[in-house]
This record gives sequence, C-alpha cells and structure tokens, in this order.
Amino acid sequence: MKNLCIILAVLFSILTGYGSAHALEDMNKLTIDSFVLTAEKDLKLQNQQELTRYLNEAPSSTPYIDRMEFRTETQEFDLEKQKYSLRLYPKGWGETRYTRQVTELASQSCRTEERDYYNTALKLRYELVLDYLESRTMVDLKQQLAAVCEDRIHVLKKKSAGSVSFDISDLISAEELLTDLRLELVGLENKITGIEHEIAVAADSQRPVAFDKTPLIPISVIEKKIHELPQEAKVNNVKLEDQKNKMDLADSKYRLEQAKNRNYLNFFQVAYDSDDNDDMEKACSIELAVKLPFINSDQDGVNLKKINFMKERLQYNEEVRALAEKKISQTRSLDRLIRQYTLLEANRQNGNAKVSLKTYLKIDGMDPLNLLKIRESIIKSDLQLEKTAFNIRNRFIELMDIMGKLPEKPFKNYIL
Repeated sequence: MKNLCIILAVLFSILTGYGSAHALEDMNKLTIDSFVLTAEKDLKLQNQQELTRYLNEAPSSTPYIDRMEFRTETQEFDLEKQKYSLRLYPKGWGETRYTRQVTELASQSCRTEERDYYNTALKLRYELVLDYLESRTMVDLKQQLAAVCEDRIHVLKKKSAGSVSFDISDLISAEELLTDLRLELVGLENKITGIEHEIAVAADSQRPVAFDKTPLIPISVIEKKIHELPQEAKVNNVKLEDQKNKMDLADSKYRLEQAKNRNYLNFFQVAYDSDDNDDMEKACSIELAVKLPFINSDQDGVNLKKINFMKERLQYNEEVRALAEKKISQTRSLDRLIRQYTLLEANRQNGNAKVSLKTYLKIDGMDPLNLLKIRESIIKSDLQLEKTAFNIRNRFIELMDIMGKLPEKPFKNYIL
C-alpha cells in the first residue's frame, strides 16, 4: 500500500507538472534504501529459490516398496509354456519413515540456505554502503587537510623569502605531507571507483550512486539497541540453523542406511505358469526370499554415514561455542568503541583546538601558521571521530548478523 501511494504521488506530480524533474531525478538514482532492497533479487538467491521450489514440487518415493519387477520366462522356446511373475522388493524396517525424514530435512535445509543467501546478500550491501560513505567522508576530510597543508606551504614560502634564519625543514616537511595526502586521495578515489563497480554489480543497475551519510543510524541509537539485546551468551542465526539442519540430515541418513540393512524380507513374488493353466493351484505360486540377519555386506556404508553424522555434530557444537564467544567479543568491542566515540565527540565540541581557533580569529596580527595548526588539529580530530563512527556501524551490522536479526521479517534497515 505504501509503495502504491508513492507511485501515485510521483505520477500526480509528473502529470501536474509540479516537481516532475525532481521526481524523475530521484527515480534515476540509487539510494541506500533502494540498493539494500536489491538483496531480494540477488542472483544467487534466485537460483536457490528455484531449487527450493523444485524440492517442494518434486514427487515423493513409493512408501513401502523399493521397486517392482514384472518377469516373463519362455520354456523350450514354446510360447504356450510361458511363465509370468510379479516380484516386489519391500523396503527395510523403518526405511519409509527415515526416507520421509530425509526428504523433509533436505527441503527444510534448502529453505534455510535460501534465508542464508538472503542474509549474505543483505550483509554485503550494508558493508558496501558503509565502505562507500566512509571513503567519501575520508576524501572530503583529506581534501580539507590538503588545503590546510597548501596554505601552510604558501605561508612558509613567504616567510622564507629574504630570511636567513628560516628553517627550510619546515617547508620540506609540509611539502612531503602534501604529497602523501595527494597519494592517499588518489588511493581513496580508486577505492571508491571499485566500490561503485561492486554496487552496480550487486544492484544489477547502472544508476548513479546517491548515498547520503545524513540519515545513517546515530551512535546513540546503536548504544541503546545494544543494551536492549538479550544478555545470555547462547545465540542463534541462519548459519547456525543451516549447520543444525546438516547435522539432523546426516543423522537421518545414518538411520536410513541402518534401516536399509533391515530388509529381512528380500522380495515377495507371485507367479503364473501358463503350462499348468488347467490346474490353477499348480499354475499359481508364491515365493518369499528372507535375508539372513547375521550377514551384513554393507556395514561400511553404515559406518561412513555414522562418521559423517559425528563430524556434522562436532561442527555444530563448535559453531554454537564460537558464535557465543563472537557475540560477547563484538559486544565488548562495541562498548569500548562507543566510549571512545563519546570522548572524541566531547573533545570535538569543547576541545582546546576549537576554542583556540575561535579566540585567535578575534585577534589581529595573529601568526597564520598557528591558525593553520589549530585547523589541522580539528580536521584530524574529525577524521578520527568519523573512522570510529563507521567502525561502530560496521561492528553493529556484524553483531546483528550474529544475533540473526538481518533476514528477519518484516524487513528493517539496520544502518538507517
């Protein structure tokens, strides 16, 4: 309903001539929301959805019969001496039940893998958005830092003219710093180009990227959400669900292999001999084949299935332990980073550099180099603050992935 209202509003503005250019411009840009929502159309996810549909629609096996054979035998090449038989091979004791379990678990595992693909696609898009915006922010701040450095070089060159006592090392250091900043900017621009290509591939769109840093989730909101999370160490997510499905599936396959070896009734046969058609009691016969239980030719297959189940169980238990440790580690790391961010933000608002700059701007005849040093200190503080903020957001997405929150329905954008 919401999407319909948006479409109608856009159509109305276009038809009435109000805001038509602005509406068309927005539709032709790739925003954060529109990009993250492309996870639902991810190519790997669509392939997995096709596999899930096939498993849901695939015909099931015959419940109690493994196979059925119709046989005919001609004696002495005489068609009047024809013998017909129908042979049924029953499944082993419990084989039907475990076959049904294997089929259901395979289908469930496929659905879980579908959610896992969706989760992976979402996480990739969150990471690309944050990486792109962080790189853009770093470019803006590094450009400001380079401008300050250029001004310092300009002032130093003026001071060096006609001054015998001028220390040339200050000018050399400033020029080296400017060179390093320009190289960093080239590297960042190249990185942004690469990220834009990854975004275009993920979105399957050539629309220009129009990500805006302004609506990103504030650090204070992240701090509040972390404190609202359950305190128990044990957590669950779609990857752990997938591993549990693999363990249960391996267990069912092992039990199915055991059941196959319990096919004590090997076959049941009803035969009709046309040569004795005058006497139905002689013409018809029933044959049973019973398998002796102390002979087991396929024990190796059972052992291999048991080993595979034990490996999957070990992997699942290891994943549970590792996931709990990862959750604790990420939470503690986020707590430390948030405290660091809070201190940096307080210093930025009330720090000596900012106060000094306001003071020095009111003083006539102030040395411009001192002003530039203060300005440089403020920009470096901003750099550290922004790096910490993006680090927190990235770790928050990682924590939401650990907690299994990303693919939950209804959809929630965890970076806005």
